[in-house]
Amino acid sequence: MANYKKWNDVERQFIKDSLGSFSDLELSVRLSTMTNETISQSMVRRQRRRLGIEKPRGRRPNKKNDTEVSTEE
Repeated sequence: MANYKKWNDVERQFIKDSLGSFSDLELSVRLSTMTNETISQSMVRRQRRRLGIEKPRGRRPNKKNDTEVSTEE
């Protein structure tokens, strides 16, 4: 028989708060380290869908490094 994860409110809120910042894979890694449990990308995706949270379609915009130096003068 399969064991299913019982999600608590803190974990659900973390998914809601981190939606724009992290992918499902990154969320699964962070949640795994927070809870000391194995949480897969598909578990995060399923929980996100159950919460009624849709991710924006398409690729995320590239983040530019703050350390880049402008060559314009």
